[in-house]
Amino acid sequence: MRAGLETAARSASAMMVRGLGPVATTALVVGNMIGSGIYVVPAGLAETAGPLGLVAWLINTLGYLCLTSVFADLGGAYPVSGGLQAFARRAFGDFAALEVGYLYWMCAVIGNAAFLTAFVTYLAVLWPGAATPMTAFLVSQVLLWTLTVFNAIGVKAGGIVQTVTVIFKLVPLLVLSVALLAYASLDNLRPFAPHGAASLLPAVSLVSWLFIGMESVTVPAEEVRGAGPTIRRAAYTGFAVTCAVYLLVLLALNLAAPASELAGSGSPLATIARAKFGEVGALLVTIGALVSVAGILNGWLLVTSRMAFATARDGLAPRKLARLHPRTGTPVWALGVSSAMTSALMLLTFSDSLLDIYNKIALLSTATALVAIGVACAAEIVLVRREPERFSPQQRRRGPYTAGLGLLVVLLMIAGAGAEVHLWTAIAILVPMPYYFGVVRRSARALLVREGAASPWRAKPAPREP
Repeated sequence: MRAGLETAARSASAMMVRGLGPVATTALVVGNMIGSGIYVVPAGLAETAGPLGLVAWLINTLGYLCLTSVFADLGGAYPVSGGLQAFARRAFGDFAALEVGYLYWMCAVIGNAAFLTAFVTYLAVLWPGAATPMTAFLVSQVLLWTLTVFNAIGVKAGGIVQTVTVIFKLVPLLVLSVALLAYASLDNLRPFAPHGAASLLPAVSLVSWLFIGMESVTVPAEEVRGAGPTIRRAAYTGFAVTCAVYLLVLLALNLAAPASELAGSGSPLATIARAKFGEVGALLVTIGALVSVAGILNGWLLVTSRMAFATARDGLAPRKLARLHPRTGTPVWALGVSSAMTSALMLLTFSDSLLDIYNKIALLSTATALVAIGVACAAEIVLVRREPERFSPQQRRRGPYTAGLGLLVVLLMIAGAGAEVHLWTAIAILVPMPYYFGVVRRSARALLVREGAASPWRAKPAPREP
C-alpha cells in the first residue's frame, strides 16, 4: 500500500507542467495585486480616513516590502507548490500547515467573490440593470465558470491570460492618473485627517487589501521555470511595479478631487473620470476595471486550486483534491471545488448593497490571508536558523529582521480590521481543527506523508512506528 501511495504521489508531481516563465510569473504578481481593489477601495478609504489614507498606503508599502523580502527568500529556498503552506509545514509541522493552507485557500475563495462583486459593480456603470441581485448573480457565474474552464485547460493558458490582462489593465490606470494631474490642487487635501488620527488604523487594514497577492507567486512554484531564482525576481519586480502604479493612482485621485466626491461611490474611478472627462473617460475606466477584475480572478483561480492541491498532496485535505488531469496536469478537482465555494458566496448579492458586500468580503479575506502570511514570517525566522545552508549569507543576516518587522506589520493590519472581522477570523481558524484531529492524525496516509513519501521534501526524518 505504501509503495502504491508513494508512486501515485510522485507521479502527480511529475505530471505538473512548468508553463510559467519569468514574464508570466511577474504578471502573476502584478495581476494578483492590481485588480478590483484599486478601482473600489479609494471610495472606502476616502470615507474612512480622507487624504490621511495616503499615509496608510505608505505604511502598507513599507510593511509589504519586508513581506516581499520574506517570500522572495522562502520561495527561492523552497520552490515547492503550496508556498505558505509548505513553509509552515517545514518549520512547524502538519497542524500549522493545515491551518495555513486552509486559511489562505479560504482567503482566495472569499477574495474571488469580492472580485466578482467588483466586476458587477463596474459593469453596472455601462449596464445599470447589472446591479439587480438576480442579474448580478448570473453575470458573476458566467465569468467565474468561464475562467475556471480556461484554467482547467492548463497553466500555460492561464499564464497567457494573466500576461495579456495585466497589460490591458495598466494602460487605463496610467492614462487616467496622468490626465487627472492636470486638475491637481492641494486644497483637495484639506482637511487632511477629517476623522482624526484614530482613522489611520482601519485605513491601514483597508489598504492592505490592495497588497494581498504578492506572496501568491510562491504557491504554483512547481509550475515555474527556473523556480527559485524566477520567483525571487518576480516577487521584487512585481511588487515595485504595483507600488508605482498605486502611488500614481491614489495621489492623482486625492489631488484631483476632494474626499467627499470619492466617498460612498461603488466605482470611484469611473465617477471621477466622468466628472472630469465626460462619458468617454468613464467608459475607458470602466473597460479597464472589467479587464482588471477578470485578470485578477484568473490569477487567483490558479492560486486557489494549487493551494488546495498542495495541502491535499501532503495528506492534510481530502486526497481527491490532489488529483491532476492526465493531459493538462491541472488539479481539476481542487479547481472545481474552489470555484463552487466562490459561486455559493455570490448568493450574498441578494442582500445589502454591492459596495457594502465588497468591503465586508475584502476585510474578511484580508484578515484570513494575513494570519497565514504571519505564520510564514515566523517560519522564515525558524528556517534561517535551522537550515542556514538554504539561504545566502545576506539572507541569513537580513532574514530574521525583515521577517520580524513583517510579523509586526501583519499584527497591525489585523488589529485595524474591527471586532466583527476578528470574530469571523477566529472562527475560520477553528474550522479545520476537527479535520486535523479526527482525520489527519489517524490516517495511515498522513503517516506516509510525514515520513516524506508524498512531498517533494521533508522537514526531518520521522521515526517509523512499529
